[in-house]
Amino acid sequence: MDAGLAVQLATSAATTLVAAAATDAWRSARSGFARLLGRGDPHAEEVAGRRLDALADEVVDAPADQREEVRQQALATWQVRLSDLLEERPEDAEPMLVLLEEVQTRLPPVQQQGVQHITAAAPGSFAQGVMFGNVVNHPVPVRDGRNEDSDRSPL
Repeated sequence: MDAGLAVQLATSAATTLVAAAATDAWRSARSGFARLLGRGDPHAEEVAGRRLDALADEVVDAPADQREEVRQQALATWQVRLSDLLEERPEDAEPMLVLLEEVQTRLPPVQQQGVQHITAAAPGSFAQGVMFGNVVNHPVPVRDGRNEDSDRSPL
């Protein structure tokens, strides 16, 4: 699996996992991620379950106005754990993606998140994107049949 895609998947999965803590989606998230992290080993699944329980406890125990901050702090830890999992076992990418989609459908609408990935790969190209807003492009003035930016060197 491409390293960039693995990081994107791990980030999306960690974001979804952390968002699920202290919601009705938690049971499904906890059991699925414990199974995934346990890799078929009952002891490893139990250890993963304890880590997941600690995450949920942190979020539940936080005052309501600080829960989002607690989630953000936990996010980095889970991004690393899930990235490591995909690095060691790239074949877990598909089950992780299925689990991610399942948990996302169970999240309350306020915590469902949109993720947008934009890539520009050609020399001199650029990419733009926006979610829940607008992109406004202004044409580049044309001079002698070429646009004014064409004679500038790329960054």
